[in-house]
Amino acid sequence: MTLTLDLHLPHLAHNESAAGFSEDRRYRYWLTRRWGSGPALMFVSLNPSDADEHHDDPTTRRDVRFARNFGYDAVTLTNLYAARTPHPKELAAVADPVGPDNDEHLDRAAAAHDVIVFAWGAHADPVRARSVATRLWRIAAAAGGSVAVLGWTAGEQPRHPLYLRGDTPLQCLTAAAHRDMLDVDPRWPRLLSDSAAVLGGDQDPGALS
Repeated sequence: MTLTLDLHLPHLAHNESAAGFSEDRRYRYWLTRRWGSGPALMFVSLNPSDADEHHDDPTTRRDVRFARNFGYDAVTLTNLYAARTPHPKELAAVADPVGPDNDEHLDRAAAAHDVIVFAWGAHADPVRARSVATRLWRIAAAAGGSVAVLGWTAGEQPRHPLYLRGDTPLQCLTAAAHRDMLDVDPRWPRLLSDSAAVLGGDQDPGALS
């Protein structure tokens, strides 16, 4: 069961704040902040920390700042793992770090956004990262949307926003513009492991890397 809480806080910088939790609040599936009437930018980070329907944490504030700089009026924050902890190393001790409803919420959010920013940093399990990235890319491609990163780690994972410069640009990948995946940064097809199949092409994904 997912518990959804909505607050309207006009005295804050955000006009609307909302979050979706498991009933026991051990998992946070999504969090939104809205300050205008325009579109929202979706982020997929590693796991939720302390932010909730009442309070921001440093990552939330950073994501909001990037979204504002890119001209968006809201953010939707999601994660590879929905287990709440400010210490990502603790995820290894959680029986189900992903969360029972997390993938459903990820897919639903992806279908509702034009741009999905992968932003989980260097500490994600590569198999989980590729699985989620490829699935969300498939959803974005079907809707004519884009996936994006704010740069890449040394291990070819999307960089986390927290310590990036505020003027860091989005690096976007749009299915309609890159049907064959041959003219893109080679880190994209390595992250999107079945990207050729997603686009309906005949290429061997291994050959794209």
